[in-house]
Amino acid sequence: MPLFMLASLFCSFLICKVVTVMRSIARIVFLLSLPLAIPSSASEVGSLWEPVGLFHKPITSKTCSSVPANKLNRVPGYKFTYQQTDDCDYFYPSHTSLALHVFYVEWVAKFGDTDGILLSAINELIIEYGTYQRLVARIYGMDGDFRPGQTVVNGLTGNRGKYIFVWIGKGSHPKLHKTSFVHELVHVAIYAANFGEHGDPDHLGEKYKGWTHMHTKFIKDTNEILKSMDL
Repeated sequence: MPLFMLASLFCSFLICKVVTVMRSIARIVFLLSLPLAIPSSASEVGSLWEPVGLFHKPITSKTCSSVPANKLNRVPGYKFTYQQTDDCDYFYPSHTSLALHVFYVEWVAKFGDTDGILLSAINELIIEYGTYQRLVARIYGMDGDFRPGQTVVNGLTGNRGKYIFVWIGKGSHPKLHKTSFVHELVHVAIYAANFGEHGDPDHLGEKYKGWTHMHTKFIKDTNEILKSMDL
């Protein structure tokens, strides 16, 4: 084959390789340019959260074989409910299951669930426990006050009530009754009642309906029961 044809083929091959590499780089740059955001929460509807901010050092960095950290573990007694934690001692899936049961029994006694909507919701839930708080924006306080700036939060509810995040708190022996666990489950219940439309993000505010003073008292009473069970 003439030398000029070999040179032409080589150049064509080289151009193809360069184009392929450039396409790969462009794809990577595009992915990196996507903003980091956590799921929209019951505390804010219609907008993405700002990037996660992490506070406090992990309570422990140990690894456990029975309940591995940072992996989904099924919550016993609930069909499609799973939990994930970055500290495998807090909290065990069996403790989560028991606390969920207490929450549901108390909810039915006070608010009812004749159609089983809430029962279905807590059977299809992802629970994330973390040793870090989160820094988010565009949320509401308990009185309905809107907070557009960055705010440190101890819990979140998102994905139309199918996901909750719970900060396990400070100290060497965290307890579920000291966390936002029950608070987030109330958002889940309101989401379920509204068929995923909203979980009353402004709590006692006037913009969204669902949360009442009865729900606030329910959280306190239910946490007292969990406390009496050493949960």
